[in-house]
Amino acid sequence: MQRITLTVNDTSHPLAQGQDIETIQAAAVEALHKGGEVITVTLYGNRELAILVSPGVPLTFEVEEVPDEPRDDGDLTKPFEPYSELDAGFAV
Repeated sequence: MQRITLTVNDTSHPLAQGQDIETIQAAAVEALHKGGEVITVTLYGNRELAILVSPGVPLTFEVEEVPDEPRDDGDLTKPFEPYSELDAGFAV
């Protein structure tokens, strides 16, 4: 499975599996064209993060292969605490 990590101002946020990087990137670019806007993403652990995307706010995306995590289904009504061995290297 691919894990996308979105970094905003040097703070890393691992996204829930199934997040579409192209959709998130397009929303970020659109927000920049509007001079700033809030976009939301679902984080690993089934939590939502709202990000104010505006000029001067650096965003980076990293994609890596990780083991499948069945709890990580993006269901915001079922948040969970990630296991330390699964989230090694992530700031969650």
